Amino acid sequence: MELKVRSKITASELYSFFLYHTYSSVWGFAGIIISICALAAFVQLCLNQGDLLSKICMCVAALLFLVVQPVRLYLKSMQLAENDKGYAEPIEYLFNHSGIALSQGEDKAFYAWGEVDKVISTKKIIAIYVNKKKAFKLSRNELGDDYEQLKKIVKAYAVQAVVKLK
Repeated sequence: MELKVRSKITASELYSFFLYHTYSSVWGFAGIIISICALAAFVQLCLNQGDLLSKICMCVAALLFLVVQPVRLYLKSMQLAENDKGYAEPIEYLFNHSGIALSQGEDKAFYAWGEVDKVISTKKIIAIYVNKKKAFKLSRNELGDDYEQLKKIVKAYAVQAVVKLK
């Protein structure tokens, strides 16, 4: 089994990945709960004529994970899509029995299946993690019909990895 695909991540897809990566963790979920509780406290303080400092603190805490963080991630995805060489040109991926070969212009890399830690998919992207800090992202939209073949290859060869493909 072998699959060759070419993929370029858009700012929208990158933003989707950042949101997933941020809010699917325990800390992301805890941040949302804290912000919701702070919002409820802010409303309660407004109804009971609480002091101004408490209202400001609760409002800031409520906005932190519900508004500020998503806006920050959006700006980061836009900046990366425009300025990062890794997102400027498409990346060619070759998936086969020995691993994943990547090439982008003159740059080339190879990762054996044993190096793959996790493979996840969302509505817009497929992310292949080779360690906790490095993930290769493929546009799910560009894969089209090749998605099912990629799924078969990953499940067959990435036996040590956590695979969450929908």
